[in-house]
Amino acid sequence: MPTTHHRNQQRRQNRALAELTASKTELVSALLHELRTPLAAALAVVGLLPERTGDPAIDDVLPVLARNLRRIEDVVTEIATVSGIENGTIGLDRIPFDLPQLLTEVADEAGTALSVPDETTGLTTGLLTGDRERLGQVFRRLLAAVRALGGDGRIEATRAGGQWRVAFRLPPEQPTDRLFTGPGGQGNAMALMLARAVVGRHDGQVAVETFAGTPYLCATLPQ
Repeated sequence: MPTTHHRNQQRRQNRALAELTASKTELVSALLHELRTPLAAALAVVGLLPERTGDPAIDDVLPVLARNLRRIEDVVTEIATVSGIENGTIGLDRIPFDLPQLLTEVADEAGTALSVPDETTGLTTGLLTGDRERLGQVFRRLLAAVRALGGDGRIEATRAGGQWRVAFRLPPEQPTDRLFTGPGGQGNAMALMLARAVVGRHDGQVAVETFAGTPYLCATLPQ
């Protein structure tokens, strides 16, 4: 049984964690505000410019500038979404749905293989309570990210101990989260951030695990 000292220590740690989370939320909100104001002004200016100015140098630069500004806008929007999911201002559904069925849709759309043991398929055994749409978005993003890194794109889903594990096989080199943030990550860090936010709100986790010497990016979800 925990002693009074341990209970007080746990309370202090929880309070510190809550303060850290609040600080992060406030920081992200402030940064997003600082980014959105000049970004909106820049996009408005670009939108007022003619498609062709007659100056070849400007005509070559303007489409690149507009494309990069919209890319920044997309990233800012996605950061705001991830932050909102993490802090609870963006709600998630809690509805029973068939996880193998969702994974089948994701695999079929991507033209890849899905491995699910026979005993875990079907509406009666494959039920998971959560946000089907958000989790589908997560699985699609993780699949695309792993493929961009050189993974084979195969999805493997297993159920054990009241948990589902959805695994994406990674290339054998450097099986760590740096795969998504290093030079070869190709901007896929956002896929990992979104996955951790959504899966975390489902009381699950996202981590790199190794099975029989093969690294996988795994999303583990309580059934």
